[in-house]
Amino acid sequence: MDKVIIGLTCSEYREDERYMQAVNEDYISAIIRAGGVPVLLPICEEDVMKEQVENIDGLLVTGGIDVNPLFYHERYHMKQDESSYRRDLYEIELIRYAAQRHKPILGICRGQQVINVAFGGTLYQDNTLASEYVMQHQQKEKRAYPSHTIRIKKESLLSPIFGDVAYVNSFHHQSVKKLAEGFKITARSEDSIVEAIEHTNLPIWAVQFHPEGMCCRDEKMQEIFNEFIKRVKESV
Repeated sequence: MDKVIIGLTCSEYREDERYMQAVNEDYISAIIRAGGVPVLLPICEEDVMKEQVENIDGLLVTGGIDVNPLFYHERYHMKQDESSYRRDLYEIELIRYAAQRHKPILGICRGQQVINVAFGGTLYQDNTLASEYVMQHQQKEKRAYPSHTIRIKKESLLSPIFGDVAYVNSFHHQSVKKLAEGFKITARSEDSIVEAIEHTNLPIWAVQFHPEGMCCRDEKMQEIFNEFIKRVKESV
């Protein structure tokens, strides 16, 4: 198969008294460079969501605002930030249905978090709740440049691309707490924040950093999307 259709989840925001849905163009460009055809998946009702999944070959769960802690049975912490119950509900059902249909899934930043929640995991509502020694994960550096390193485990999506260590960017204040059943941790930052996870049986991979933001200057970051598209093609 020459081209595969990749569904991209949308962020929701309000502008001029209207609600809009959109995707950062960096995701779109990364998928196109990798040889995929990006299609935006607006937040919608379950019956339409199922039709969305049936018409894509793979799913990219994009970044965005916090996940509502009610979805992992916790109360709101003072450090919890803005969330969208509607988006959370949609994406959790989308991820579960795509997994049932064995559609390959790649999660990025919030995408990793909501994948973990969709399968029964929990989150730190703020990274400072993980450890008093946690470092800055909402970098002030430009998006295309790294702010810390991660340690990568062998036999993972990232290992053949980066080896044992990668320099990554960082734009998150939440992270994986209890890992969902069926997943394994494949990378951590220097302060032990979970930076990558993979399902042990299903074609699901996720990273906490933003490779789409670094692709313009780092070919290895583009390789994450290239490998994802390769695996999607193999699954079709």
